[in-house]
Amino acid sequence: MRIVMTGATSGIGALACDCLLKAGHELLIGARSLEANSTWKARGARVERLDLASLASTRAFAEEIARFAPIDVLILNAGIQMIRPGRSEDGFDLTFATNHLAHYLLARLGIPYIVSNGRIVLTSSGTHDPAEKTGMAPPRHADARLLAFPEQDGGLDADPGTAGRRAYSTSKLANLMTARELAVRLNGNRPDLAIAAFDPGFTPGTGLARGYPGLVPFAFKAILPVLSLLGGRISTPKVSGRLLAALAISPAYAQARGTYFAVRSGQLVETAPSKLAQDAKASAALWDESAKMVGLSA
Repeated sequence: MRIVMTGATSGIGALACDCLLKAGHELLIGARSLEANSTWKARGARVERLDLASLASTRAFAEEIARFAPIDVLILNAGIQMIRPGRSEDGFDLTFATNHLAHYLLARLGIPYIVSNGRIVLTSSGTHDPAEKTGMAPPRHADARLLAFPEQDGGLDADPGTAGRRAYSTSKLANLMTARELAVRLNGNRPDLAIAAFDPGFTPGTGLARGYPGLVPFAFKAILPVLSLLGGRISTPKVSGRLLAALAISPAYAQARGTYFAVRSGQLVETAPSKLAQDAKASAALWDESAKMVGLSA
């Protein structure tokens, strides 16, 4: 298979990439640093520059997809978690722009190059669902304008760390809602495409917390992996990476149509998303507003 992937440079994405390369698949990887990813190139993957905080860079990478085409699978896995406010090159909230808008744009631009019965996978997170009680500040809404320009949100958290964690969980909600809405909008002209959203579970040992102060990154990397022995929602990067690869290529998931799969006790389990994620009106509104922000028609 020919597979395009973001977020292949570290964490579960790197482990999924390793699985896919070992299985003999051809990969096009988007990465901010080409030099830091020379290992993937040495193993036969094609690596092209991609800065998800820039819509221009995202469009340029979409042109690389066109040159790499036809493709079988598009894996939209990259994500950041901020502890202080940031802006993208285009003036949007950095988390929202990187985790959602860029992947929304790549999905829209990449669809024409996906073969019949191909697949799109977007990485979401259980943090999108307040009922999961993950300890992360859960989403309050899915209003794209307020997420893109949080200073306009009257309910914005005063504490930057809390605001950053809520921005992350909400961006993962947006990824899931995009997967669900994508399946709806493709039903008429590309019903062959499998669309899946992926929750890797709580995976200590990834680099997601590297921007946090003090001992928090150390705890994620060295201490919390022990907790992988406890509870069905806790996983390891190796397990979740393997399952992400499986979700992308296994025939078992070929019938996914906006389906949400979560890692539970080391297995992929079809899971009901949050109530807000199931709100068809909110999903359609997020789609339409996102289209305007990236310069596409709805």
